[in-house]
Formats: sequence, structure tokens, C-alpha cells
Amino acid sequence: MRHPLSWFIYIGLFCFSLASINIARAQDEGMEYEQTLAQLEQQLAELRQNKADLDQQYENLAGSRLLHRVLLEQRASLPRFTITDLNDVLAEHRLALFYLQRQLRQAEEANLPTEQLRLEKERLEATIETLVTLMDTQRQLSVATQNFAAQLEEYLFWTPSEPPINRDWWLALPQRTEQQLTRIQSATSAMLRNVSLQWNGYVLFLLIALGLLAWKRPYFKRSLKTYESEVRNTETQASPWLVPIALTKMALYVLPGTIALLALGQFFHSPSDAEHLNPGAAFTALAFAWFMLSFLHKLTNPNGFAHHYFNWPKETCARLRKFLWLLGCMLLPLTFVLAFAIQQTTLYAEDVLGSLSLLLASLYLLGIIIWLFVKLPPLYASLYVHRAIAGAFLILPISLMLMVFNGYYYTALKLSGYYLATFYVLSAWVILEASIHRSIQLSTERLRVQQADERARALAELEAAGDTEQSKEIPEPEVDPEQAYQQAIRLGRFVLLVVFTFVLFTVWSDATVALQYLDTQFIWQPSDDVGVFPVSLGALLTAAFITIVSVILVRNLPGLLEMLVLSRLNLEMGTSYAVTSLLNYVLVGIAVVAIFGTLGMQWSQLQWLAAGLTVGLGFGLQAIFANFVSGLILFFERPVRVGDIVTLDNLSGRVSKIRIRATVITDFDRRDIVVPNQNFITSKFVNWSLSNTVTRITIKVGVAYGSNLEKTREILLDIADKESRIQKDPPPQALFLSFGESTLDHELRVHVGALKDRNPTIDAVNREIDRRFREAGIEIAFNQIDVHFRNELGIEKLIERREPPQGSPQKSD
Repeated sequence: MRHPLSWFIYIGLFCFSLASINIARAQDEGMEYEQTLAQLEQQLAELRQNKADLDQQYENLAGSRLLHRVLLEQRASLPRFTITDLNDVLAEHRLALFYLQRQLRQAEEANLPTEQLRLEKERLEATIETLVTLMDTQRQLSVATQNFAAQLEEYLFWTPSEPPINRDWWLALPQRTEQQLTRIQSATSAMLRNVSLQWNGYVLFLLIALGLLAWKRPYFKRSLKTYESEVRNTETQASPWLVPIALTKMALYVLPGTIALLALGQFFHSPSDAEHLNPGAAFTALAFAWFMLSFLHKLTNPNGFAHHYFNWPKETCARLRKFLWLLGCMLLPLTFVLAFAIQQTTLYAEDVLGSLSLLLASLYLLGIIIWLFVKLPPLYASLYVHRAIAGAFLILPISLMLMVFNGYYYTALKLSGYYLATFYVLSAWVILEASIHRSIQLSTERLRVQQADERARALAELEAAGDTEQSKEIPEPEVDPEQAYQQAIRLGRFVLLVVFTFVLFTVWSDATVALQYLDTQFIWQPSDDVGVFPVSLGALLTAAFITIVSVILVRNLPGLLEMLVLSRLNLEMGTSYAVTSLLNYVLVGIAVVAIFGTLGMQWSQLQWLAAGLTVGLGFGLQAIFANFVSGLILFFERPVRVGDIVTLDNLSGRVSKIRIRATVITDFDRRDIVVPNQNFITSKFVNWSLSNTVTRITIKVGVAYGSNLEKTREILLDIADKESRIQKDPPPQALFLSFGESTLDHELRVHVGALKDRNPTIDAVNREIDRRFREAGIEIAFNQIDVHFRNELGIEKLIERREPPQGSPQKSD
């Protein structure tokens, strides 16, 4: 039987052999990681040096035609590496170190040799440290490369890539064209030699999909015809899912050409570098353009989908279809050519064919856009909106032409890609909005028909049961189709706005990097250091953009808030107006602060000036400031609201507008009277509808002495009870209040629910009192005056003489 100590010896020898193997492997791994780390550190140092020299090179070569070539060479020399995920490797090494430390402790406890284990531990710790440093260096190199690439792209965007187009350019065009054609021939041969046909699963999948779609294409065509007839003949019964299903089948109908181009792009795909171009990228770009144009061309068939589904006029569809055909004749070949042109590295200055093609394409696009907007009827039934949209579209080709003419060919290439992507996004937006609108419309029509059928069925059941009285009391449906339609339309448009705003921001996100160059172009700079920031062109354009957006928001956001939020809430009269007005002022305040902040005018620099201006204006414009503060008080305390009927001194009318300085009251003669807000704070006024619109009417009537008082009271109360505009609570009162000189004074006190009912109620009650009192023989008394002559002596003498009164005819003898 072996001694127990021998087992420890065997274990130690085994560990020693394993340690020797692990040490050798750790040495190899450590050397590999150290070599990689050294390479990355060298690339990082070179990159930092190149970045430090970039600004100096840019200043030295400013205005030179070589600057763009130098920048392109810098971009081509950027480090190309793949970031290796070393987290798992680092975790394995740390776990191995943990087990190694445990083995080391066990060996020390057993008094076994530990030199090899300690050596392996040191090697493992060094490897872990190298891995940590390598991961950090990879991260630094990646960030530095991205920043340097962004800076290069910024400079490239704002640097002319070729001489401006002038007389010399046109004279040299034939020779340069011949030279470029020679280069294209050699580049094409090299590209074909470099292309490796890619037979992979993706290509096989595309080919199978192409075969299936080509096989089912007649079925899709028949289905679209069926859907068109269904919408045309039974519109109210069409399913709301008909539109998305039909759009999907239309997309599948035009998809074979796109899939064929994608398959070619994947089949001829090859990595692009400084010497070879990738034809696969050109076929892929062409595939997207083909799909969008073919889909829109099929959509705008004058007797097809857009006309029957979206209710677009036939003339509009025909003009759009012709425009798309003309656009495709230019866009498809241009997309294919520009996809190759953008892959160039240092040949933009010699690409005269690309410049000429882009220039002619922009001119062609300008012509067909003008033709389209001249032929189309005014968009949104507004000539102003039509011209504004046309101007926005005309800016695109004009901007490209100006850039090419001034030598910014590379910039025009980049922008043409952004313009094309924006065209795809906006086209998808128009189609989806029209589809959602039509689907909601079909759902609403179906809901109306369903509610009408349910009501007719309920009426038939009640009439069959002989209950004709109850048939008149069938409750209205809980869901109003028109209200549901408006709510769904607003929600759908809001969701589309959010989604496509995000998509457009994503499309143009790369261009925002180039716009940072504008921050370095100062249009005003202080001569001395007075704490005032210089104003750059980027800051000025940003301030102008903020101003335009703020104006749009101030004009439209309160209405959108009213439509989407406030209209759903059970708010008091005038509350929504106060909320939207305050929102307007808040938006204006935020816009002003943002504009001043963009221009470098910080609050810390302007606060003393603002304080001085506030004090000075406070004394000089005391009344205006008082009205301004009073306007704020009116908005928050709301003693008067839009729609209230008020009486201020001798002025009565309805409040039509509440502004920050004055309130507009429309009196009952339809005159707009502007009242300073201070009057509503410092003066007494009557608000007839602040908390309750119920008001009391007092009608006074006097009857003759001797009239039947009980009968009078009974008639007055009966008249009040039969008048529909008079409230039952509080109940009417007929009171005998006083003995007049010739009347028994009564008052009829009633309440009406709205101010508009006061005068009609007074008129109706007075007429009824006159009629009922006349029928009942009750006299409405009035003041009477008896005249007594007290000159008795003169009358007696007149009688004795028997003289006729003066002016009476004399009797003849």
C-alpha cells in the first residue's frame, strides 16, 4: 500500500506538467496581445498626430484645389480594424487566475513546489493587464477614428472638390472627357476582375422569392381589379382592411424587379477600396429607386388604386403618373452612376462626366417640377400653400446646380443622396396617410350602417310588439361616428408625424456633422475681450431656424392642443382659451431665451441691462406694465373669461378676446371695444356668467284700485308656469308690494337659465299679462291727473253774458 505522501507528490508532478503547458500557452497569448496592443497604440498615436496637423493643413491649403484631395487621402488612410470583443476572453483569464490562486494555496499547504505556479500566476496577471489595456486602447482608437472621420467629412463637405464651371472648364471638357473614359474603361476591367460571384444563402433566397412572385403576379393583378370594383360598387360595405391588403398586394406585384436588382447586387458584391469599386452597391441603390418609382407609377394609374381608394382626381393621377415616368427616365440611370461616383476616393476633381451628369439631371428635374406644379390644381385648395410647396421642391435642383457650378461636386453628391432618401420617406408618408384616412373612413361608414341597422331592427321589434310610444324613445348610440372619425384621423396623423419626423431626423443625422463647420465661420467678432461671444454663421442660421419653428408652433401648437387634449376634457367656458393663450406666451418666452442663448447672449451678461431697462420702462410705461401685470392676473385668477357677458360702468357686452395688455368686448351693437386690463382689476364690474348663468327677471305691473288681488296673483303665476324659458327652481314669485298713487303695485319675479333668454322672456310675459288681464277684466292702471279751474267769478260772468267762447262761430240775426 502506497504512502499517503506519494499521492501529493503525484499531484504536484501533474500540476507541474500542466503548469508548464499553461505557461507556454500563456506566453504565446501574451505575446499576441502585446503585439496587437503595440499596433493599436501606434495607430492611435499616428491618428492623434494627423488630427493635430489637420487644422494646420486646412489653413495652409485654404483656397487650393489640392485641399480636397489631401482630405480624401487622409480619410482613406484612417485605421481599418475590427473591434474584438475581449470581455469573454478577459473573464476566462480571470477565472483561470482564480483557480490558479486556489491551487497555489493548496500546494503551499501541502509543502509542494510552487515556483512554476507562481510563474504562471505572474504571466496570467500580465496577460490580464494587457487585455484590459488592449480593450481601453481599442475603445480610444474607435472614438478617435470616428471623431477624426467626422471632422474630415465636415471639411470635405465645405471644401470645393473641383474648379468652378467656367469658360475654361467647358473648353477643356472634350479632352478631360476622353481621359475619364479611358480611366473608366480600365477601372471597369479591374472591377470585373475583382468581382467575385457570391453564391450564398441570401442570393438563393432572393432567387426563390423572385420565382414565386413572378408566378403569383397574375393573381395579384386580378386581386387588385377585384378590390377596385368592390370599392367602386359597394363603398359603404367595404372592409377597412381592404386598403392595407390591396397596398400589400400592389407592393408584391411590383416587387420582382426590385428583388432581381437586389440579387444582382448581392451576386456581384465585392469590398470597395481605393482601387476597386463595388458594383453590388450600385445595383442595391438602383433596386430601391426602382421599387419606389414602379410602386408610385402603379398607384397613380388614372383608373386605378389612387383614384378609387384615395379619391384622387383622374387628372391629378394622370399628371403624377407622367411626372413619375419622366422622373424615372432621369433618376434610374443617375442613381446607378452616382452610386459609383460616391465610391471614389481621390478622383472627384477629374470626374467631369459625373459633374456634367448631375448638372443636366438637376436642370431636367427643375423643368419637370415646374411642369408638374403648373399642371396640378392648387394643393389644399390654397394658391399660397401650392406656391410654397412648389418653391420648396424647386430649391432642391437649384441648390445642386449652384453647388456643381461652384465646384462643390462632392457636396452635391452627398446632398443628392439625402434628397433621394427624403423623397422616399415623403412618398411613404403620403401613401400611409392616405391609406389610414381611407381605412378610417371605411370603418366609419361601416359603423354608421351598423348603427342604422340596429336602430331599424329595434324599431321593427317594437312595432311588431305594438309599442309605438316606446319606439320614439330609442336611445341614441353611445359612439358618435363623426366624433370617432375625427378622433381617429387626429390620432393617426399625430402618430405619422412623430414616426416620420424621427425617420427624417435619422436620414439627415449624418449631414448634421457637416453643419458643425458653420460654427467656425464668424460673421461678427468683438474687437476686445468684453465678455461678449462672437456670432457664427451656424449660430445665426440656428437662431433663424428657431425663429421659424417658434412662429409655426405659436400659430399651430395651441390649436393642436385644443384639438387633441382640451377638446376631450370637460372644461369650463373660457378655460381652454386661457390655457392656449398662456401656452402661446410661454412658447414666445422660451423662443426668445433660446434665440438669445444661441447668439451667445447669456442671461448672466444681460441681467443688469434687463434690470435697468425694467426700471426705466417701469417709470416711463407705467400704464402699459400695469395692464401687462393685470393681464397675467386675469389669466390666472380668471374673474372674466372669453364668452362671459360683463357690464363695466356703462358698457355691456360679451368678452371676445383676452390679450396680455387689453381685453376686447363686443357690445350688443356688434362693436368691438378695447378695454385695458387694469380696469378689470381696479374697478367694479358685473360678470353675468362667472359662476352661474341663471339670472332673475323682475316684471313690474300695477292694477287699478278695486281689482281682484287673488285673481291677479293667480294669473301672474300661471303665466310664469307656462313660459318654457322660466326656471322652475327657484320657483316664480308674484308679490303685492305697495299701494301706489293710482295703482296696486305687483312684481313677478322669475329666473331664466341663460342671458340670451332675458329679453325674449320679458317680451313674452308682458304680452301674455296684457292679454290675460284684458280677458279677466283686470285693468292695468296708469297715473291720472284731474285739472280743476278755481276762477269761479269769471265763469259766472261769462255765463250771464251768454257770450260764446273765443273762436266759436257767431249766430247771425
